[in-house]
Amino acid sequence: MTTVWAHRGASAKAPENTLAAFRLAHEVGADGVELDVQLTVDGRVVVIHDETLDRTTTGKGPVCSRTLDALRALDASYGREEYRGERIPLLEEVLELLAPTGMTVNIELKNSVEPYPGLEDAVVSLVEAAGLADKVIYSTFNHISATRLARSFQPSRVGLLFSDILAEPWDYAEHRDVSALHPHWRYVELVPETVERCHAAGLAVNVWTVDSPSTARRLADLGVDAVISNRPDEVRKVL
Repeated sequence: MTTVWAHRGASAKAPENTLAAFRLAHEVGADGVELDVQLTVDGRVVVIHDETLDRTTTGKGPVCSRTLDALRALDASYGREEYRGERIPLLEEVLELLAPTGMTVNIELKNSVEPYPGLEDAVVSLVEAAGLADKVIYSTFNHISATRLARSFQPSRVGLLFSDILAEPWDYAEHRDVSALHPHWRYVELVPETVERCHAAGLAVNVWTVDSPSTARRLADLGVDAVISNRPDEVRKVL
């Protein structure tokens, strides 16, 4: 059965990557959430997508140059008046919120622009401390980092993110010791044997970012394991 993961929380209706968005994702029946993590200059793991603060917060400049206290002083409501006062959350806060829900948590490491040395260890330590190792799948566009995660922290689940039209990525993934591919959804439609070949290799296929219910239905018919959506409530209805 195809499951639905809320992209940065229920981000079509609440500010992305905030506690409010993750709370709403659970309320509307999402099976899981996808979120993004980076490091502050003082080594704390925070949940935010962009490498800069400009788009989603009242701050400016790189995330990696700020302390946790400086980041927490910013508003992350993304201009939504009803959510004014939402802050950039710590990963441990999100894990604490989601732990009782039983939802899958897809943690994307944002280390393909900023290298963030030590990010893998910091994230895995927080997940293990929260008792959620069996509920988390890690993903990243940085395939060196993904391979390190897969080989150093087994039985961690790890997915390779990609958006290019790759040749036989299932073979590539097997050699990285990962457990899933996370392609853009168009790849699966362009290369329809993807799901069958991945499943034959023991790999899951979790696609992003699917906001059209009809597209979600087609992908489910192809057998994808999860669709990641900004609109998990609407996609859930058709699945």
